[in-house]
Amino acid sequence: MSEIITSSGIDIIRGKFKKSDAGYFYVRNGKQFYRTREEGYQKNQSPRQKWNSDAFKYAHGQLHQLMSDPASVAQLKAEYEAANHVASNGKSYTTLRAWKFNSLLHEYKQSHPFE
Repeated sequence: MSEIITSSGIDIIRGKFKKSDAGYFYVRNGKQFYRTREEGYQKNQSPRQKWNSDAFKYAHGQLHQLMSDPASVAQLKAEYEAANHVASNGKSYTTLRAWKFNSLLHEYKQSHPFE
């Protein structure tokens, strides 16, 4: 994680001590600094990436709700078999979860088109 270099009585620390640390140590021009920053990849997303992230969030939420109710799972199995494992995007899926997840993604993207 972190690299500690001791030379002539001076400790130089680079990196994080623990994975959960808020920031990290770095050295510039012989001086040591500590920097905190948000480490989320969603911070600088393009509009298309945000649109895809919203579609995934919608699909995950809906799938969790559908799979938590045994009656809806039975209905989904019947729909899955009736559709011959082919989702609304035209692709065939081997599992019920993958089939429904991709159907929900396609549904979201059709109802919220990217401009």
